[in-house]
Amino acid sequence: MNTHAPRLPLADPGVKPAATPHSGVAPAAAPPEKLRRDPRRRVLDAAIACFTRAGFHGTSMQQICTEAGMSPGALYRYFPSKESIIVAIVDEERAVRMSCLELLDSAPGFVEGLARMGQALFSGETPMVTLALGPEIYAEAARNPALKPTFDAVEDEMNAAIRVHLVAAQARGEIDPSLDPDVVMVMINAIGDGLVLRQSFEPDLSLAQMMPALAGLIGRMLAPATTPTLSPDRTS
Repeated sequence: MNTHAPRLPLADPGVKPAATPHSGVAPAAAPPEKLRRDPRRRVLDAAIACFTRAGFHGTSMQQICTEAGMSPGALYRYFPSKESIIVAIVDEERAVRMSCLELLDSAPGFVEGLARMGQALFSGETPMVTLALGPEIYAEAARNPALKPTFDAVEDEMNAAIRVHLVAAQARGEIDPSLDPDVVMVMINAIGDGLVLRQSFEPDLSLAQMMPALAGLIGRMLAPATTPTLSPDRTS
C-alpha cells in the first residue's frame, strides 16, 4: 500500500471521461480519492471485487476496467491478463501470510499457534483476500500453468515455516515424534483447505468461534501415544 501523500493529478489518462447526459446536468464526478489511488492498486481492488461477485471465469477484463474506472488501454499497461492479476494478488499477500507465523512463534504450543492463526484469519482480524477467493484461486492454480508457480512458491514458503515449528514441537514431546512431519503437514493443509471451502458453502458458519474445539480435535490427533498403566494386581 502506498504510504506517501497522494498528489492531485491534473488528468488521469486511464480514467474514462464520463458522458454528459442529454438533460444538460453534469454527471457526478468520481470520488477524488478513487482517482488519486495508485492505478495498479485500483486494478487489484477492482479485480478482487469482481472475482468475489462473479468468480474468476465469470469476470471479464472489461468488467474490471469498469470497476476500476479505467480504459482497457490503461489497465493493460499494468496487467496483460486476468492471470497476471491473480498472480499479483497471491504474491502481495505473501507478507500477510508470513505475519501469521508471528502468532505461531508467540504461542505456548504448536496446536495453540495453529488455533490462533485460524482465529485471526477466519475472524477477519487478519484480512486475506486469498482466503475469500480460496476455492477460485485453488481451482485456477491447479489447471493454469501461468498461475501455479507463484501459488506453489507461496504455499511452499508457508509450509516450510510451519514444518519447522512442527518438528520443534515433536522434539519437545508435544507432538507424537513417531509421526512423519510431511504426512502431518498434508493433514493440516487438508483441514485448512476444507474449512475455507466449507465457509464458501456456508458463509454464516462461524469458524472463528469453533476454532478452540477444532484445535482440540487436532491436538488429540497429534498427541503422543500414552502408555497404558498396569493395575496393581497385574504384572503383564
